[in-house]
Amino acid sequence: MPTFRLDPFAADYDAAIQLNETDEPTAAVDLTVEKAEWAAVPPPPGAGPASVFFVDGVRRVEHRLLVESEDGTRFGLLGSFGVGATRVARKAAQVTHEAVGRVCVVGGGSIVPRVTAPVAGGRSSLTFEPRLVPETTPVAPLDGLQTVMREGEARLAEQLGREAEMVVLDGPLTFLGSTTSPIVGLVKRLMRPYLPSAEASLLRRLAVGARTPLFLIQDARAPRYSWYHRLAHGRSIESALTGVVRLEASGALSLDHVRALADAASRLLPRLASDAAHDPRAPSNLVPIGGLEQRLRRLLGDPALIRRAIEAWLSREASA
Repeated sequence: MPTFRLDPFAADYDAAIQLNETDEPTAAVDLTVEKAEWAAVPPPPGAGPASVFFVDGVRRVEHRLLVESEDGTRFGLLGSFGVGATRVARKAAQVTHEAVGRVCVVGGGSIVPRVTAPVAGGRSSLTFEPRLVPETTPVAPLDGLQTVMREGEARLAEQLGREAEMVVLDGPLTFLGSTTSPIVGLVKRLMRPYLPSAEASLLRRLAVGARTPLFLIQDARAPRYSWYHRLAHGRSIESALTGVVRLEASGALSLDHVRALADAASRLLPRLASDAAHDPRAPSNLVPIGGLEQRLRRLLGDPALIRRAIEAWLSREASA
């Protein structure tokens, strides 16, 4: 009989574990940059960083659009996004640097105007800045909104990296390139196989706080160091990979600097793992990030009020 195990993320979210262990690694990887022997690295003794920033963003589609012109119909959307950081120092946490933006994303690459929709009562208005994406598929506008948010996260992480011991960016370092800032990307979903099957078997055996040796992903555009780390163990009914995340740092940093960041993360992150009673993506969605997401979603505003403002604007446009 087969053995059934649950994916740890709630069903409203994409699966946390999409890793096919029989797939070949997706990129050229050097597994020997830190150690010749592939074995678990326990967290070193000592205190964690005195101050760490956790950077994340949220996005929301306010209304989908069909943009009609003489050239045909294109897909678009009006969307909002928020970006911010949680500063964790000692035993205190504070949300900071939060900002909200709104965009009108349209596929096909044609110019579209800025959209300004007065809110009911006329005391204020919502402005959606134009953002073009070249693709014409139905999902292209959503990809464009995601890209705008990711770019905002990258700018904030780079800014904070000039003043902090460590910045943890929720997600890969795709939009940062070859940065020399102490930024660690936290990848919660295990999707792409970077390790051969023999080395990947170590992930299931990692103790809480332990990590794999560093390995170098030899991406031609922006090489980066990476490692897997166990934040927590899941329940017995969940996958053995529950609580394992992948972390990465820029290949422009020295190996010693990356090792120091990895060791600091090993000491700090397990203390910040979430639990299923409070977060549907536990334990991988860290507590400072979950709290930041809640704050940013509130800052996006009331979706019903925004939707009414957009529909009133569209009604005026249609009757003009």
